[in-house]
Amino acid sequence: MILPGNYGYLWNSLLLFIGAFVVLFLSLAGERRNILIALGAIFALSSLILTILQTFSGIQVNSSIYLTGYSKLFFIAILVPGILSLIGSTRRPETGQPGLMVFIFLVSMAFMLLAISSYNLLYIFVAFEGVSIPTYVLAAYGKGDEELEAATKYFIVGAFSTGLIIFGISLYYISTGSLFLGAHPLFSNIFYLAMGLLIFGFGFKLAIFPLHGWAIDTYTGTSNPVASFLSTSSKIMTLIVLVNIFFTSPSFFPYLKIVFAIISILTMTFGNVVAISQNNVKRMLAYSSIAQAGYFSMIFLVAGTSVLKFAVVSLFLYALAYGFMKGGSFLGLESLENYDMENFSGMYRRSPAFAISFSILLLSLAGFPGTLGFIGKYFLFLSVLSTGTPMALVVVIFAVLNSVLSFYYYGRVIMYMFWRKGPEGRVRGSYVFYASAFFTVLFGILYFLLFSYAHGVITAATGLFGGL
Repeated sequence: MILPGNYGYLWNSLLLFIGAFVVLFLSLAGERRNILIALGAIFALSSLILTILQTFSGIQVNSSIYLTGYSKLFFIAILVPGILSLIGSTRRPETGQPGLMVFIFLVSMAFMLLAISSYNLLYIFVAFEGVSIPTYVLAAYGKGDEELEAATKYFIVGAFSTGLIIFGISLYYISTGSLFLGAHPLFSNIFYLAMGLLIFGFGFKLAIFPLHGWAIDTYTGTSNPVASFLSTSSKIMTLIVLVNIFFTSPSFFPYLKIVFAIISILTMTFGNVVAISQNNVKRMLAYSSIAQAGYFSMIFLVAGTSVLKFAVVSLFLYALAYGFMKGGSFLGLESLENYDMENFSGMYRRSPAFAISFSILLLSLAGFPGTLGFIGKYFLFLSVLSTGTPMALVVVIFAVLNSVLSFYYYGRVIMYMFWRKGPEGRVRGSYVFYASAFFTVLFGILYFLLFSYAHGVITAATGLFGGL
């Protein structure tokens, strides 16, 4: 089957939809968990490989979907942690209906790819809800009290943020007369109000301060593979949707930079400061993800500058690093029943591989040299600093100080694992967890290969952000 016109370039998304329904129908014949998850992973990996092999040099699928090298890079950044989360769910044999779970994973990832390649607010909204609604169900997967509570909070906040997004889109249409991104505002005050509502609406899903409250309880209450998926792929998708919207609105740039400079500083500082006091490692990782949203928010300071392409490459490196280190950290917790700090005591004696792998991921989150997390932070901070504005300098200084601060609570966990006596009993990590730590170090050392690849993809593209 060959799709007509440029729709053939959407096979990476279509493979995920096809795989989702194949798994769902096969599950009717029998809920063989590992087989269904493996089949889902094959379709997801096929989509990732196809994405890597495809060349998007400014392909306009239709008037609302535009594929460039920029789209390709963040397809990869979304699919990698999504695949890790899907494969990591094999360690939960006690939960039923694996076919439905795999279906939701694949459908969510497919809509994520469509969301970040859409340049019409109606398309973006539909694709975004195509992600949100399945993940509400996914958050409750397991049917335990904690999962149901987490899903309920996630749904309530999601419904509220959806209302803000719809209101923002309606004001955008009133102010521009169009739903296409990059439309010139005819009524500036209404346009600015629309932009503000979109920041709040999508900001809830990005979990920026002070819109972060739901994320802590949701990440802590859901199963670890779901927490991994929501905190990585979903967050990266939301960030790129925001970048698409705001980087095509030059009249809003002066306000955009001020707003996100403040958001970035408050979010990273709040997340890191509160994480220090946490004795539950999973909750600490949840607050850490808030801090990471603050680092991601720095990208908006490069809007309309000459370092835009360098910043996009840097954002890709950090997003990919984030997928490995944050997703891998949550998946590592699958080996434990108790996430209290004391339970990590003596981990090196019980399981050296687990202790070393978890330490690598934590050090990468902090930005330790030799890891991909350090490389991502370094280039992201450098791209923001390269804008040469005093505001960018202030934000980067806060980012560096917060990175140093994060070494304290990450280092505390490492200290417990290596230098404290703890309970007996062997702990076995998963291969996905170990693979995340391995790639974090491998790409941290061979980062120039990733950088060259991303730079080549961006350079070959005819335009960023839909060519607008």
